[in-house]
Amino acid sequence: SSKQETPMNAIIDKIPTPPSWFTTLSIDAMYFHAAKKCCEAAKASLNDIGKARKVFVALRIKEAKILERYDGDSGEAYDDLEPVYIQMEGAEHGLGAAYGPYFQNIALTHILCATVAEAHINIIAKERLEGKFRDNFERISIEGKWLFLPKISGNATFVQGAEPFQSFSKLIKYRNELVHYKGKKESWEGFEQGMPKFIDHLGLSLRKARKSIMAVKEMILEISKMINKEPPYWLREGYDDLPQDIVTNFFEINIEK
Repeated sequence: SSKQETPMNAIIDKIPTPPSWFTTLSIDAMYFHAAKKCCEAAKASLNDIGKARKVFVALRIKEAKILERYDGDSGEAYDDLEPVYIQMEGAEHGLGAAYGPYFQNIALTHILCATVAEAHINIIAKERLEGKFRDNFERISIEGKWLFLPKISGNATFVQGAEPFQSFSKLIKYRNELVHYKGKKESWEGFEQGMPKFIDHLGLSLRKARKSIMAVKEMILEISKMINKEPPYWLREGYDDLPQDIVTNFFEINIEK
């Protein structure tokens, strides 16, 4: 049997040592993908908002026609107006409820985009900074990190009053207002008056959500140029059109040579 073992041992000895495999979770990619999904969900909510608004507007038209029959005398028209006003109260509540998913998904878009930015800059810092440099870097604000890291690396940095940093600053402002929300209150008489002004202050519009996604994307692409680093694969043109099992797999597998 010893004669049989020798050739096998010899074969095993000739097998090269396998490379060391390691993996990491691209959490910045995961948050970015989630932000885009939330933005898409907010857009989809517009259909329900539109339907709810039509119901409310139809009741307003009905109210106007009743008042016209009574020459604008709401007291005389009370019996005819009462059922309309009861329906209108429910319709206004329904319109507010329709805005719920819209606001939720826009808020999450801003929060996730800010998280993408922080995760990405921290990943770069870990690759490039050591010791006290890295420890002190952790204490800096998100905006500060994005301004200082290119400088620390000996490169040009972002212009604070220009794009994409200007939109990035607004994104961080919206994130802070939403995460550290202290309550907003103002005089308001319903949806005919329009949205409360604090809604805009919180960045709760689809246009601003889309701008946040574009801002964080442009920031990542710009810093990649500044530090001579290949842009992330998940920002490549057409990446979202790949099969979902590829797009939503956030594990990176690498070989340590």
